[in-house]
Amino acid sequence: MLALLTLLFASFGFYKDLGVPLAVGMAVMLILGLTLLPALLALLGTKAFWPAKIASGQQREGTWGRVAARLVRRPGWTLGLGLVVFLALAAGAFGYSSSGFGGATNAPTGSDAAAGNAALAKHFPQTTSNPSNLVFAYSSPVWEDPTEVSTAQASLRASGRFTALAGPFNGSGSTLTPAQYSELHARLGPPNRLSIIEPAGLNVPAATYGAYRASAQFVSSDGRIIQFEASLVSGSQQSTAAMKATPTIRQVVTQAAQTSGATSSGVAGQAAASYDISTTANHDLKLIIPIAIVAIGIVLALVLRSLVAPLYLIVSVVISYLAALGVATILFIDIAGESGISFFLPFLMFIFLLALGEDYNILVMTRIREEAHTLPLRDAVVKAVARTGTTITSAGIILGGTFAVLAATAGSGAQSSQLRAIGVGLAVGILMDTFLVRTLLVPATVIILGRWNWWPSAMSRGGESRTPTESAEPRRSGEGASAAPRPSQAQS
Repeated sequence: MLALLTLLFASFGFYKDLGVPLAVGMAVMLILGLTLLPALLALLGTKAFWPAKIASGQQREGTWGRVAARLVRRPGWTLGLGLVVFLALAAGAFGYSSSGFGGATNAPTGSDAAAGNAALAKHFPQTTSNPSNLVFAYSSPVWEDPTEVSTAQASLRASGRFTALAGPFNGSGSTLTPAQYSELHARLGPPNRLSIIEPAGLNVPAATYGAYRASAQFVSSDGRIIQFEASLVSGSQQSTAAMKATPTIRQVVTQAAQTSGATSSGVAGQAAASYDISTTANHDLKLIIPIAIVAIGIVLALVLRSLVAPLYLIVSVVISYLAALGVATILFIDIAGESGISFFLPFLMFIFLLALGEDYNILVMTRIREEAHTLPLRDAVVKAVARTGTTITSAGIILGGTFAVLAATAGSGAQSSQLRAIGVGLAVGILMDTFLVRTLLVPATVIILGRWNWWPSAMSRGGESRTPTESAEPRRSGEGASAAPRPSQAQS
């Protein structure tokens, strides 16, 4: 809930609006888990686990118990090899690049919309249904000094960044000169008041009349704000290339504004909006990550009564997050050749890997701490991993499998590619975190640090727990919890 509530610090409305509803959802699940579920289990008894047979008695260590027993023998090798692999994968994250929102959505073949789009492309090649809007503001109406607009248009054309440029003087396909525009305004009045059919007796050529009337969509009613509708050389408005070209387009527009004497200027349209959203989202991520880390670090310190354990537990989540992002970057940008990955992927990965990773950390570490009260630390790690390993991996498989299904059923096309990247990135990140970080690297770190895991609590001084043993095997059934440690154990 804390991780989700940190979204309230975001400036991107989509992120900010998710914080409270998702945190409330987690709170409801928490309440149900502490009230309804125990009540149902009490009513159903062992029948709740049918067809498995549940009997009281000693639990078997199982697969994770055997894995943990081997882990504690060489924790340094486990941690060192894991760090090398994860840091190598994390290096791939440096190649991450945000993409647009998945490309154009084409109408189904044979539909009326597809036929309409084909007709537009054939009969109106100079128009576009999704242009980039280049906006300029001037201190005086355009009809008083139309040369300002022609100067801006010439500057835009000279940049070489546009394949088509429609504006006040060529909105209908026919071109007007600045002098003609001023003359027509004086003669006909504002273009937005003209009728579709030219009134009799005006003696204005039909093409000229149509061109002047069409200028209404490019000139404001007071004549001080004008716009050009442009098609970009970099690609369609839905493309990642057009989104990434936005800073350059804005520089071109600013230069045209300065050349023509405009008081201000700007770029609008889908590509510009995508760029601003992506930039804002990435900025929010850099802001939210430290806040969430501090908040969760405080919770870990309180739960574990330690200032040391939260440090490496948070580092483990960050490394896991960067490694998963690196895998997605390598697969979809370096190998598949995509121009970028949806800006939404790092956000989703952060939420799931940070929140769930720390949930799993709490599950493992609190069990280790509990067992360490009566067992040597190595034995406590073996028993804790044996007890929690199945729970963690089962939860990880369920969640990771859900996102793997999203990747497998994404279909084809640019938008589907973005969904596939999100599904693969999240699935890989969750599974790596589940099977490698929580159940291998974190326990290995616990063994290496020994009693320092619990500093500054009394356990770090041996006041609440047994000290580490040299044995890597779990305690045999004949050894009681109250047996005194060997001298070498007490010294260590």
